[in-house]
Amino acid sequence: MEKRPSDHSDKNIEFKEGVPVSLLFDDVYFSKQGGWEESNYVFFNGNEIESKIKDDDQTVFRIGELGFGSGLNLFVALENWTSLQNPKSMEFISLEGYPLAAEILFTLNQSYPDKNLWFPELIHSYESAKEIWENDNTKNTWTYVWNHKTNSSQFSLKVYFGDIQICLPSFPIIHAWYFDGFSPGKNPDMWSKDTLNLVRQKTISGTSFATFSSAGFLRRSLSELGFLVEKKKGFGRKREMISGFLK
Repeated sequence: MEKRPSDHSDKNIEFKEGVPVSLLFDDVYFSKQGGWEESNYVFFNGNEIESKIKDDDQTVFRIGELGFGSGLNLFVALENWTSLQNPKSMEFISLEGYPLAAEILFTLNQSYPDKNLWFPELIHSYESAKEIWENDNTKNTWTYVWNHKTNSSQFSLKVYFGDIQICLPSFPIIHAWYFDGFSPGKNPDMWSKDTLNLVRQKTISGTSFATFSSAGFLRRSLSELGFLVEKKKGFGRKREMISGFLK
């Protein structure tokens, strides 16, 4: 069994105004003010997911996320899915190279005390999977399932721990992408052409994407891969974001 190096240690995290900040990437994991609304605006609504999970054309709808972080996007998607009367089943597939410790994840609860986020059973499941991966990096997945209260649909979570170039090839075909790594200037590997080529391999015609970034190189790279790219108004003070779909 191969042990993971310690470069993902929580020593690389500091707190600013109660929010965890990555010292490796000099960026916040979530915003205490408006982070929930931003995730909903940029990713869930940016991909028009509500209308798609009411559509009967496919049994399971899959969201693919680049950068699990604190789990904020997961919980926003889960809350939206739970609030619908008869949604189809969903799979939320993500990856994370630097999984956070439980005490850091709990800061998300503190920032959004009115939301149903990290609870003991979920934390225990996450920590168990993380510990297994840290001791044997061939066992790198964490899974969890929620059942819908009004029908037999399920919301299934799968997170791959490890480097993006290793994790992405294991993804299934995705129907909506959340490009939500740390900003391109601070985490270029997450937005590289190699990464986007792997994304393209897991994408079919009609698959959508959304991201807070509107960087010119990203728009060009996605266009070259066959995506229709559209600039939209960003959330709050962010002037622009982009979204689109594979033609």
